Order: sequence, then structure tokens, then C-alpha cells
Amino acid sequence: MRLCFRALLVAALFLAVGTATPAWAQVKVGILDMQAIIAESVPGQEAMNELRTRFESMRTELDAQNEAIGKLRDELQRQSMVLSQEAQQDKELEYRRKVRDFQDQFQSFQMKMKGEEDRLSEPILELLINVINTYGRQNNFTMIIDGNASGLVYADEAVIITDAVKEELNKAWRAR
Repeated sequence: MRLCFRALLVAALFLAVGTATPAWAQVKVGILDMQAIIAESVPGQEAMNELRTRFESMRTELDAQNEAIGKLRDELQRQSMVLSQEAQQDKELEYRRKVRDFQDQFQSFQMKMKGEEDRLSEPILELLINVINTYGRQNNFTMIIDGNASGLVYADEAVIITDAVKEELNKAWRAR
């Protein structure tokens, strides 16, 4: 009885798999790399250039402060044997204050840069989503997946559409 039930179950599975195959044959999946599209596209490069230009002076100032802190640290180490304990404590306090001020300014710089990056990337992302949707409809894709976000390990080159979508984004950016 059990043998008959197992045979019937196996036959049912083969029948189910056999009827499901045509549905899978119609699925068309595209995989892209959103980060690469944004980084390599015309709008993404324009946004990065604007960020660099806008924050270059602040970055230069931070680099100068970091260099000054390094010099102060070296001076403190060189003079540690020569200075009195009180003078050494004063120098250490000055050094710690400058390090703390530098860290505060660096965090502020990072927050400002992140906010500006978000502001600049928002219209690019909106346009990119529209481009992906349009591209997907026009090319009869069932789904398009961001390969990096999904944790994708392998995909055949035939389903990777990163370059095609990047070109469409560039066209849409120029046309706006």
C-alpha cells in the first residue's frame, strides 16, 4: 500500500513539474548593479564632481589640522624628557583638545557631506527607477534585480543589464 502511495506521489510530482516548466520558460530576469550605474553614469559623475568641488576647501582645512596635530604629537614626544611635569601636562591637554576639536569637525564634515550626497542623489535615483521601469516594460522583463542588494553570487552575463540601463539613464538625464 505504501509503495503504491509513493509511486502515485512521485508521478504527481513529475506531472506538476512538467506543467510548471512552460511558466518558468516565460520568466525573463534582468540583473543590474545600481551602485555601478550611479557611479559611472553622467548624472552620478556630475554629482560627485559637485561634491568634490563643494567640499574641497573644507577637506583641505581638515588635512592641515591633521598635519598640525601630528606635528604637535611629535613635538610632545621629543620634549617629554625636557619639559617639567606641569608643562608636559599643559602640552598634553592642548594636544587632546586639538584632537577632540579635529574629531568634532571631521564628524561634522562627514554629516554635511552625507546630507549633500543624499540631496544630490535623490533626483538621480528617482530618474533611475523610472528608467528601470520603462526599460523593463519595453524589453518584457518579468523582474529586474539589483545584484548587489540581493546578495547575488552568480548570474549569467546574458541577464546582466547594467550597461544598457546606464545608457538609458544617460539619455534620460540629457533629455530632461
